[in-house]
Amino acid sequence: MKTLVVVLAGAADRPLEDLGGRTPLEAAQTPVLDRLGAEGRVGRVAIAPEGMRPEEGAFALALYGLDPRAYGEIGAVLEAAGFGVPVGSLDQAFRLALVTADATTVYDPTAGHVSAEEASTLLGALADACADPDLTFHPGTGWRNLLVWKGARDVRVRTVPPFDVVGKALSPAMPRGTGIGRLLAVVERSADVLPAHEVNECRRDLGENPATLAWPWGPGVSVPLPDLRARTGIAAAVVGTNPTVVGAGLLQRVERVPVSGATGRADTALAAKASAALEALEDHDLVLLHVDSLASCSYTRDFVGKVQLLERADGYLLHPLVEAVRRDGATRLVVVLGEAVSAESGRHLPDPVPFVLFGPGVRGHGRGAPTEVGARDGGFFVEEGHELLEFVLHLPA
Repeated sequence: MKTLVVVLAGAADRPLEDLGGRTPLEAAQTPVLDRLGAEGRVGRVAIAPEGMRPEEGAFALALYGLDPRAYGEIGAVLEAAGFGVPVGSLDQAFRLALVTADATTVYDPTAGHVSAEEASTLLGALADACADPDLTFHPGTGWRNLLVWKGARDVRVRTVPPFDVVGKALSPAMPRGTGIGRLLAVVERSADVLPAHEVNECRRDLGENPATLAWPWGPGVSVPLPDLRARTGIAAAVVGTNPTVVGAGLLQRVERVPVSGATGRADTALAAKASAALEALEDHDLVLLHVDSLASCSYTRDFVGKVQLLERADGYLLHPLVEAVRRDGATRLVVVLGEAVSAESGRHLPDPVPFVLFGPGVRGHGRGAPTEVGARDGGFFVEEGHELLEFVLHLPA
């Protein structure tokens, strides 16, 4: 039996007044997802243990069946693996977001989805301005980047994700800890160097949000992860662009499947992702297909775009996957509709998220669409997120 896990990150939400008190999942026209709910088993899954943030890697680890509490210090090392950046045993890594901010407030945690090329140029200027040999800046996919602080493994830092700072005062959200003056200097220098950079001048001229501040968050140190194949006996692959999810897989020796046109934004190549996942299933027992673009819509508080993207994902992604699973008859499909990200605030939510199981051995309960309310009423709740994969893999055919 093969298993295909599809994660529509950011799909789950809370009711929005602009949608008549419905969530984007409830407002979107998703006939394929609705049919899956009617024919499969709908439930909810907790995305992170209490006290842990799903966006800092807890949910990424849980998707692979790992209890995130056992790896609580790994943090941005997951992202580093996704970017191909080594982190030494004595070093500490930080996610480094490029955000749109003034002297007191963050307005856009993605800086208008600044491009990877622009981010690389801006980070080069910031690195030159900081001139600290122990701090290395690594461009990533745009607003998501990495900072590695050499020799700082034992420095204890408390940070706040950029999504949680939007519309709030910057000062109380700044990194906290002892011996972090050099990290705070990065933030301060970015506020001096980035706003007037020609990249941002060009972005303003084009009506795009400039990347005016570098925001470090989600620190982590090197922690070994177990080999997934040795642990489970199955060969696995991951399809996606989110560096935390991809990095978590790579650190477990999971194969990464690249997809041309996959961007992690609303323009991502959904059909190409579906094709890549189906091709990977031919020689893997487990394929994790992660779609990040719905979360991106929430970060920019674009609820209209989120509804539209849910409908596109239903047709261009889920439809070919479901049809292939039906024809094959030997593959089990799991669709996880989260983690939850609010399209009202742009922040990650701690709420359990819906999922639906479909395929051999799954007894349909006819509960209807796997929305937030439908999943809650279904009565099937996986309280430990990392147990979902174990449950699916050992479900009798």
